[in-house]
Amino acid sequence: MTYAEVVVNTPLHRRVTVTEDLASDLSPTFHYAIPPDLQNQVTVGQLVWVPFGPRRLQGLILALSDTSPVKETKDLYEIIDPQPFLSPVQIQLARWISNYYLAPLIDCVRLMLPPGIEQRTETMVELQADAPPGRNLTRQQRVVLEFLRRRGPQKLSQIGRQLKVENVRPVIDQLVRRGLVTTRSEISKPRVRPKQARFVRLTADEAQIEQALRRRSGQALPRLGRPSKQADVLLALAESEDPLPTLSEVRAAARCTESPIRALAEKGLVEITRRRQLVSPLLSPRAVNETIASDLRRAPKQAAVLAYLRERGESIEVKELRRQIGCSSAVLDQLEAKGCVERLGEEPAVILAIPLGEVTDAIIELRGAQKQVAVLEFLKGEEEPVWIGWVYAQTGCNLQTLRALEKHGLISLEEEEVRRDPLEGREFVTDVPPKLTPDQEAVWEEIARGMKEKVGQVSIPADSTSSPVVYLLHGVTGSGKTEIYLRALQTTLAMGRGGIVLVPEIALTPQTIRRFAARFPGHIAVQHSKLSLGERYDTWRRIRAGEVDVVIGPRSAVFAPTPHLGLIVMDEEHEWSYKQQQRPPHYHARDVALKLAELTGAVVILGSATPDVVSYYKAQRGEYKLLELPKRIMGHRTQDAKCRMKSEERGRQDGEAVSPAPAPSGFAIRRGYKELGPEYKGAYYLELPPVQIVDLRQELRAGNRSIFSRALQQAMTEALDAGEQIILFLNRRGTATFIMCRDCGHVLKCPRCDVPLTYHGAKDELVCHHCNRRSAVPSVCPDCWSKRIKFFGIGTQKVEAVTRELFPQARLLRWDRDATGGKDAHDIFLERFINHEADVMIGTQMVAKGLDLPLVTLVGVINADTALYLPDFRAGERTFQILTQVAGRAGRSVLGGKVIIQTYTPEHDCIQAASRHDYEGFYRQELAFRREQGYPPFRRLAQLVYTHSNAIRCEEEANKLYRLLCHKIARLGLSEMDLIGPAPCFRWRLRGKYRWQIVVRAADPRALLADMVFPLGWRVDIDPVSLL
Repeated sequence: MTYAEVVVNTPLHRRVTVTEDLASDLSPTFHYAIPPDLQNQVTVGQLVWVPFGPRRLQGLILALSDTSPVKETKDLYEIIDPQPFLSPVQIQLARWISNYYLAPLIDCVRLMLPPGIEQRTETMVELQADAPPGRNLTRQQRVVLEFLRRRGPQKLSQIGRQLKVENVRPVIDQLVRRGLVTTRSEISKPRVRPKQARFVRLTADEAQIEQALRRRSGQALPRLGRPSKQADVLLALAESEDPLPTLSEVRAAARCTESPIRALAEKGLVEITRRRQLVSPLLSPRAVNETIASDLRRAPKQAAVLAYLRERGESIEVKELRRQIGCSSAVLDQLEAKGCVERLGEEPAVILAIPLGEVTDAIIELRGAQKQVAVLEFLKGEEEPVWIGWVYAQTGCNLQTLRALEKHGLISLEEEEVRRDPLEGREFVTDVPPKLTPDQEAVWEEIARGMKEKVGQVSIPADSTSSPVVYLLHGVTGSGKTEIYLRALQTTLAMGRGGIVLVPEIALTPQTIRRFAARFPGHIAVQHSKLSLGERYDTWRRIRAGEVDVVIGPRSAVFAPTPHLGLIVMDEEHEWSYKQQQRPPHYHARDVALKLAELTGAVVILGSATPDVVSYYKAQRGEYKLLELPKRIMGHRTQDAKCRMKSEERGRQDGEAVSPAPAPSGFAIRRGYKELGPEYKGAYYLELPPVQIVDLRQELRAGNRSIFSRALQQAMTEALDAGEQIILFLNRRGTATFIMCRDCGHVLKCPRCDVPLTYHGAKDELVCHHCNRRSAVPSVCPDCWSKRIKFFGIGTQKVEAVTRELFPQARLLRWDRDATGGKDAHDIFLERFINHEADVMIGTQMVAKGLDLPLVTLVGVINADTALYLPDFRAGERTFQILTQVAGRAGRSVLGGKVIIQTYTPEHDCIQAASRHDYEGFYRQELAFRREQGYPPFRRLAQLVYTHSNAIRCEEEANKLYRLLCHKIARLGLSEMDLIGPAPCFRWRLRGKYRWQIVVRAADPRALLADMVFPLGWRVDIDPVSLL
């Protein structure tokens, strides 16, 4: 017997309190017996259905064994998909994340599954068909029964939501016991599945189409259009050999009544001849003569009729006889009585009133087959099957039309899977690798040597625990780090391995894709949350199948199922966005990447101009290999031609001698540039842009109350006059930070989060940036009814408004979360700015990360103090990093650049270090501070946050856990471990819930926390990036 270890897709939280023993297995798994019919089909990593109590749940197989740790096991139900969703390496990685970050194993497994594939068992409730009449029912029971009568069968969860009943299960159970309703289980459909596109293929030839057009109603053969007796009449006339078929003959041929023939006559498509009365002679000419001579001497009219008939020798119409002879009906009656003549009624004939060549079109119209014929005519010109949407567009048909044609065997409808690729249709210009600078060459030789030793191995043992090879590439902004990534990736692909490239923001993904797709066309896949479910699912499947070699995306891309992984690149490795903070598991992509590299034998390159202090410390200690790119370079790209032209124009304005544009010697070098040599094809070393610090206190003393200092206004004027671009950075959205009453001091706050509401002028509303609650702007203070309310602070919208007022001719582009909502919004904004469709970009931290914008010559930081004094030990580091990064957006071309930082604390060490681009100086000061305070990298942290809707309960629970932890620390003798708190969080109320926190500080906080399971309401964050 074979057994499967399975993790089930359901929350397994215990409702415990801090007074209980909190020891428990954080990641419980369950064992199931594999039935004989599935023994040869089950493998590790598959999704399966398993019994779980009374429920049927989705699970994932983690391992197979011949024994089970439990005596009694249930049988596994069925396999959802024969192909594994997780590889053994990914299962190992999920277990590690669960153990390291103290997170439920199922949450860690979900990180690696494609979104939308989850299926759940839903309980359906419906009325009992033969239910007895309900008596003595409660109000809730009556409401439920009435709801089911009106709506029919409903999901249990839907009943609760619609009726606003928190726990409707007991009500349903009571109704089931009374025989009034029944319940059944139903498996929900996955939200995403492979997309099938329909194609249309022509299967009939010309002869078959013509035959189908000429089939009549009632024939068991293909026929175009709907049945039409009128069309059958036209077809009968067109095929008749008699040019004057009688009405009865046509009716017989078309199998119809007289009605459709007369309808055609009214439409002018046929003519029905008049019914005629004929007189036919019954006597021979000789007998006529004898009769006239003997019997008709006294009946001249009768004699005249017989004589006329004798002369004509044929039947004569009664009408003509009356006109020629002037006889009456009585005369004819007398002749007919004597047996001399007989009167006959001739049947009308039916003839076509349109040319024979127009009959087919008339038949098509009568049968309503215009669209069917249009489809056939369109498909005649196509050699391959045609996408059904294109057929719809070209012919105006619908699916019913096509199905009718398919039923008659004239076409076939085929299905083919279509992969939803977000890069489909995009064209990338192939890039040629440039010659490396001496600094790049030295760095690349070191990495290439390590990759040859590590990645070049034929295979990596499955139980490999060797430390990964990790390079920390510390290069100033614009030093050519991306080219090193590209070389490393090229080498990786040449070795038959794949790579993952991580970027900190979705906003950077388009630019990264362009660079990498230009070097590796057809090998790139992109993964991020802005893609549709279908695009993410299909991309995940392409990666798993090995159809692409390079995956680019934010932190979640580290879980891409890349087979034969050889390289992981983490650009801007210092960014906090690599840490998942909103929901568990609270992993950091850098730590996950290092573990993944350990399991796969891949090489890791961490790149940044401002490395995380912990990363740089590890590199100094030898845990990572430190590589330096200390000089900024320019060149290698034809995009600098535009910059050269602008540089020459500036040189002429300054009176400098300028050579022709194409020559490198013609650059108007206004700052410290150094040419690398002719073999580098116009590449230059550039100086980092000079940074000017503006003291906003001095601006106020000088009477300048604008958000722009005089220096920044002057620099903006010069840049705009020169046709160059500007970036204005402010790490805050909105128009005003808060609204305050100047009489009573009341500040308008979010009632759910207890934080000031931000005013957004574009929609004239107040917005909470934590829960997104929106409200109208009051005209009076809600506390004292005063009208003296004022807007304080600034946001990006305010900066945009002031810029538009000061520089009305400038084209502005605001790039923040409010302006970038769609899937391709970041790409569109970046493309517009690169194409110089805007002069000034105003943005939040998105504009500070990794953008390469050669026309930007001025960067203005509106307020450098925004995050500097937040109660967080990383506030200084984050301020230095973001100032250095945003300053690095300027001066990336021959145009040079300048940075102006506005601040109220110009003397602060972080701001001074950023102005000098001095990472080493900042690092030394920051390391001394952290060593003194016991913060990372010297000791690690774990943040425990409790949330509850009741403030008193929140504080009580935090104190209870604190006492329990203190007792455990003493019991285990963990003297080096200490606790900070309990205390209210900086944002102590969010989304209607209060928040208290305890911070564990130790060499390894997991020594205290690893064997604990926390009550509901607690959040555990190992190695938090922020304590706010």
